[in-house]
Amino acid sequence: MKDIFYDSRILDKKAEEHYLINSELLMENAAFGMKNLINKKLKKDSKILLVCGSGDNGADGLALARMLYEKYKIHIIMPLGSKSNLNKIQLKRLNRLNITIMGINDIESLDFDCIVDSLFGVGLRGEISIQIANLIDMLNKKNALKIACDIPSGIDRDGNLQSYIAFKAHYTLSMGALKVSLFSDVAKDFVGKIKIVPLGIGYNDYKKDSNIKLLEKCDFKPPYRDMQNCHKGIFGHLNVFLGEKEGAAIISSLAAFRSGAGLVSVISDKNINLPHEIMQQDSISHNVTAILLGMGYGRTNEILKELFLNINIPILLDADIFYHKDFKKLADTMQNIILTPHPKEFLKILEILCSEKIDMESLLKNKIDYAMKFSQNYPNITLLLKGANQIIAQNGTIYINPLGTNILAKGGSGDCLAGIIGGLLAQGYTTLQSCIQGSMLQALISKKLSKKYANFSISPLDLINQLRYIKHK
Repeated sequence: MKDIFYDSRILDKKAEEHYLINSELLMENAAFGMKNLINKKLKKDSKILLVCGSGDNGADGLALARMLYEKYKIHIIMPLGSKSNLNKIQLKRLNRLNITIMGINDIESLDFDCIVDSLFGVGLRGEISIQIANLIDMLNKKNALKIACDIPSGIDRDGNLQSYIAFKAHYTLSMGALKVSLFSDVAKDFVGKIKIVPLGIGYNDYKKDSNIKLLEKCDFKPPYRDMQNCHKGIFGHLNVFLGEKEGAAIISSLAAFRSGAGLVSVISDKNINLPHEIMQQDSISHNVTAILLGMGYGRTNEILKELFLNINIPILLDADIFYHKDFKKLADTMQNIILTPHPKEFLKILEILCSEKIDMESLLKNKIDYAMKFSQNYPNITLLLKGANQIIAQNGTIYINPLGTNILAKGGSGDCLAGIIGGLLAQGYTTLQSCIQGSMLQALISKKLSKKYANFSISPLDLINQLRYIKHK
């Protein structure tokens, strides 16, 4: 689990004031870190294009050009000129090596082995010009290893596209620490693999604690049964409310059972055909350890009054329940709650629970901010906000799961996720750990499937069947 920061300049200031490492030395270390990756990926005499801006991000690229000069064939363009003091210093150093700065037209017909984007970094403000947009489009079309310095050009410090285009990198090298902007839903299509470049000081000394965390594979700890003298009751009994759309609750029930819950019962008075391993009851079980409510439930169905007699039982609320007349009462009454909305549903949650009515565009541009705000208003509720990168929030701390794939963009994936989380919740995981481990479990399953099968073809049942192949470390 790594800390993520809105702005790493405060960390640079710490390096300068506490460790006496000035901005120029930090820049040299940044360039050296980029050089190390290039040396691992490219052969001697490879052709490298460095696209450098007018500020300090461009200066990073100019410093890198100087370090690569002897081993590679270097080409540089500076479509925005040179403005910052460090940029001008680095440019003077390059001039003494007789490295020529080329024009955009000079490189259109050339092929390169590697393109390094150091146009803007996190300093991008406002829309990019048509000239720069056309340049980025041309660079994206070239067949080369593409590396972004700090953040792909076209994405701003909030992780949003400033225009219609951004540099599409294979690697993004984040200087010193991870930035929030790299983990927006929009950025996921542009950043490629994200790596931290050390700036001449140990990472733990350079950084400070942040209330925004990045989940990593090493944080994943799936259920494991190490006790032989056991029975099904030890592993919990999950109750899943069934409503108008029966399939949603059945998917959730199967996912929960496969995730390790000892018993799973559907709550319904309908006469339905269920998979043999799933039981049915018309009221909440006496030994229930967790409850799922909302998947395919419908917005008019009555909620069992006895639910409010079980306020200490952990409950996951999803989908239709956010529009239900009793949703606020549930949120204010139950003690251990998980909410798993997609963005449209989260708009409704904000309106009902926080009296905040915003549009979808505002939410998508500021998902982390609104998740944080909700978490601070309802610190005892664990929120899992779905998206390209899932956001988990509890008590003013955000956890970002970047491991999911587009396989999950299909109806029923949310029901599967609710079931996985519910299965963990029933086994005694906390609401937070149920969300973290359940989210990562589904994401890692999707990664495994994407390597073996056509990514458009995967169904929720494929996800559920794949659960059996996740191994305990």
